[in-house]
Amino acid sequence: MWKKPGPAAGPFNRTLGDGSVVTYSWYRFADQPALQNADLSPTEREAIQKRVEKLHRTWTKDHPYLPANKVGRLASIDPNLIVKPPKGLEVGYVPIVTRQGWKER
Repeated sequence: MWKKPGPAAGPFNRTLGDGSVVTYSWYRFADQPALQNADLSPTEREAIQKRVEKLHRTWTKDHPYLPANKVGRLASIDPNLIVKPPKGLEVGYVPIVTRQGWKER
């Protein structure tokens, strides 16, 4: 199901703080599994892709995009979930987790 058009890179594995392992691959945004069966026309799919590419080029991580929270605490995230794209896939590609499980002993 996720093979056509399939990932641009991967699979890769990361071990999380709880000892589980996630397997992920890099997909072109418009080709990710969640959108493959979204009943989008090729024109709609390309429009989404172009918009995501624009976001990736202009929204850099060194700028704040949301105001600081005033109530409650922000959620924490396992630092091993923060991944960098392979060279050439920095714009328009996203990591998609395809499996999570325990290390074999």
